[in-house]
Amino acid sequence: MEKFQGLFFLVFGVGLVLVALQGASRGWLPNGPKGFKKGEGVYKDKQPLLFWFFFVTYGGGGACLTVYALRLLTGHATSLPLR
Repeated sequence: MEKFQGLFFLVFGVGLVLVALQGASRGWLPNGPKGFKKGEGVYKDKQPLLFWFFFVTYGGGGACLTVYALRLLTGHATSLPLR
């Protein structure tokens, strides 16, 4: 179970970090119910505080998931219980 959860969290963690890095270069981060559609989201030039809030949230969450996934895959953490 650790390998499956580790790979699952690794994909999502790296994905969140990549979304944050892409947002820093493009000046736009997705949020809202429509997901990655360009119409909704925060722009760096229009809403700078909200943009950096989402940047830190996506980047920090992705980094935490990636570290936890690597700890799962190396056997230094226990998997989450399934109930």
